Amino acid sequence: MSAKKFQTLTEMGFDDPYEIEKFTTRTENDVDVLKVYLHRHQGEWMAKSKKFKFKRKHTNVSVEGGLVPYRASTEPSPYYLRALAELEKLVCEEKLVKDKKEHLLDELEHLEKVVTRKVEDLRRQIEEL
Repeated sequence: MSAKKFQTLTEMGFDDPYEIEKFTTRTENDVDVLKVYLHRHQGEWMAKSKKFKFKRKHTNVSVEGGLVPYRASTEPSPYYLRALAELEKLVCEEKLVKDKKEHLLDELEHLEKVVTRKVEDLRRQIEEL
């Protein structure tokens, strides 16, 4: 499933994309740098990470009303953009799962309190009889 859903990440060497915890991006000169952090397993001191560099594409953009007809510009690699899209989707999915899990745990805690109060009330009523 993950190979189809996260094809670019699989091509980048991530056997299990769901091991990805977060990522950072930055641009250095003509290179986009993508750093991907994996979940830290029990007993590990440092989080594992992988760094990828993507060369930016150089283009000339026409300028209207300027002294020069074209201006040099760079844009990110399409492969880099696909990787970012998959990472955003993956991190967003994980956040939604965590939010839902927290919500369910809160509901469970509330239910436990309600049941405890009800049981105490019933015991009190039995004692009064």
